[in-house]
Amino acid sequence: MKKLLLLLTVTCGSFMSFAQHNVTIEASQNITNFKFTNSAGESVDGYKPNYSGGYALGYRYRMDNGLFFPVKVGMRSGGATYVYDNSNYMWDLKYFESRLGVGYNYSFGKFGTHLSAMGYYGMLLKANQTLNNEEFDIRESGEIETGDYGVFISPGANFQANDYIGIYLDLNYMLGLGNLETVDTQTSNNTLFGATLGLAFTIK
Repeated sequence: MKKLLLLLTVTCGSFMSFAQHNVTIEASQNITNFKFTNSAGESVDGYKPNYSGGYALGYRYRMDNGLFFPVKVGMRSGGATYVYDNSNYMWDLKYFESRLGVGYNYSFGKFGTHLSAMGYYGMLLKANQTLNNEEFDIRESGEIETGDYGVFISPGANFQANDYIGIYLDLNYMLGLGNLETVDTQTSNNTLFGATLGLAFTIK
């Protein structure tokens, strides 16, 4: 038993010695839209994107074999615009979001490229719909689900400026898997394309 405990202690110590811990801060510029399917099961085209931003604070556990495990919390905006029968519709959504995932980084000198996949859950804080010049709070009226979930896929590049600070750029694709509609006869999903610029601070 003592030998087993000693082996586990040495193994864990070795594992931790090859790990790096980072605190990350980042800002994003995003192009958001909806994927909408009506009650007849037909996909409706014609939605135009909104342009918005987001920011996040995170933690990243990096291993010497290239694997890393990121966790993030932050704010993100969403929405889209649509013109129907000469009426202009615009949706403005704001989420508090948490993400958890896994990625792989390939380094060559101070530079590196990486790819990560993250699941997210977003809590809807604000949801306004504007019809022409009149604004409606569809969160308050219960016309939209207050939670959303889905996946982020993010290829990117990074540069280690020194032993303590790294810079990274991600290109993001997000697909919402939760239905924003409160009725089962139609579906609406968040989508996003964007770019993120961030700083990673190494914790010794």
